[in-house]
Amino acid sequence: MNSTGKPKPYVLGLSIGTFWLIAASTGFSIQMLASARTNEARTVVLAVASTAVALLAISLCQILSAVKLPDELRPPEKRKIGRVFAWIAGLEIAAIVVVSIVCYLNGHLSMLVPLVLVVVGIHFFPLAKVFGVPRYTVLGALFCTIPLVTLLVIPAEQHVGSAIARFLISSLGCAAAAWLIAAFSLFEVRRLLSAGRRYTHT
Repeated sequence: MNSTGKPKPYVLGLSIGTFWLIAASTGFSIQMLASARTNEARTVVLAVASTAVALLAISLCQILSAVKLPDELRPPEKRKIGRVFAWIAGLEIAAIVVVSIVCYLNGHLSMLVPLVLVVVGIHFFPLAKVFGVPRYTVLGALFCTIPLVTLLVIPAEQHVGSAIARFLISSLGCAAAAWLIAAFSLFEVRRLLSAGRRYTHT
């Protein structure tokens, strides 16, 4: 255990995970907004991209700081985390493929993106336990709830510009949830790194 009060793998893993969460959710939401092809959507794309650049810059600095933390011996159980994560990611990808094929073959295209987001949400539940980040449970619940509510409320044929409304609304809702959880992670990493710097200077 280093001076941050958390092992280096936790701090570094949380930093990298936060960067990926911001980047992936931003990229997906921008793709959905661009598909709308409206002036309003283009304005939102610029706002999202600008905010994302600032958040990613902060996150990247935190990753670089976490890398500099003292190395520690990792207990055997911690070494298994990578393998468990690989299994979770593999099952997630397989489930996404199955959901996509079923939606396409059954003519329910408007359900594809919301259900894929539900699959992504489900994979956050085991990750919360594996990585020791309880807020991932909240993120998983949001990723499951937002698309399902979208499917119940938004008609399949409704569009926003050229985009399928169910695609756009569920994507933006989940992106907002991802940013919210990422913000809490940024604050946690900042606190842990600040604790490490104070310890170093004493």
